[in-house]
Amino acid sequence: MNNLNILQRPLVSIAVVALVAVSNVTGQDPSPPTLGLTPPDGAVVLFDGSNLDAWKPFSFLKINPNDDQKQVQWKVVDNKAMQIGFHFDGERRKQSLCTKKRFGDYRLHLEFLLPEDGGKGNSGIFFGPLYELQILDSEKKEKAGLTDCGAIYQIRVPDLNAALGPGQWQTVDLEYKAARFDSAGYRIEKHPASVTVRLNGQLIHDQFPLTLRRNKYAAFPEEPLSPIVLQEHGSPLKFKNIWIVEKTNKKTARKIP
Repeated sequence: MNNLNILQRPLVSIAVVALVAVSNVTGQDPSPPTLGLTPPDGAVVLFDGSNLDAWKPFSFLKINPNDDQKQVQWKVVDNKAMQIGFHFDGERRKQSLCTKKRFGDYRLHLEFLLPEDGGKGNSGIFFGPLYELQILDSEKKEKAGLTDCGAIYQIRVPDLNAALGPGQWQTVDLEYKAARFDSAGYRIEKHPASVTVRLNGQLIHDQFPLTLRRNKYAAFPEEPLSPIVLQEHGSPLKFKNIWIVEKTNKKTARKIP
C-alpha cells in the first residue's frame, strides 16, 4: 500500500468531522423568532384558526364598490390558516378582507405564507388610513425597493431585505400610532401617524412618520380609528395567528358600519 494514501486517510476523516462540527455550530434555525407567538392577556384575537368571524369583505372605490359582498369567500385551511379565495358561487370574484373593528394605537402580530406556485405572492397588509405594508416574493433581491416585501408601498423602502421565500412562514410585528386630532376633528400636523415594523424579527421601519399619501387608496379618510385590511392581489396567500394589542382604551375600538 502506498504510504501517501495511508497518511491521507486520517486527514480526510479529520476534515469531514471538522466540517460537520462547523456546520452544527454555525447552523441556525431559519424560523422567525416570533413565529407562533402566543397572544398576550388582553389581546384582541383576529384569527386563531377557528373561524373568520372578526372579518368582513372590504369596500372602497373599485374594490367591492357597492359594498354588496355579504359573504366572506376566504377559507380556513389546514385547521389553522386563512387562505385568500378567488371564487364565489362558481364565479371569479375579487375580495379583500378588513376587520369588523377599527383601532387606534396598537401592536399587530401576523404570520403569512407565500405560495410556492403562486407567482410573485403579491398581497399587502393595510393599516391606518390604508398605508400598505407590501407582501411579495422578494427574498432574492439584494436590496428591496418601494414595491418589494416590507416596503411601505410607494413611500419607503425597508431598511434591509428581511424577506423569506415561498413555502416559509413569515412574521410581521407592526406597531402603529395613529395621528392626533384636535377638538374640531382636524389632524394636528405636529403629531402625524407613525409606524415601527419588524419583518421576521428584523427591524425594517423604526418610528417612521406617515405624512405622505401616495398609493391608490390615498383618498381613504384619515381618522383616529382605522381597520386592518388584507389584500387579495391574485395570489393564494395564507395568513395565521393574527392578533392586536390595543394601546388606547379598548372602548375606542368600534365596529365598521
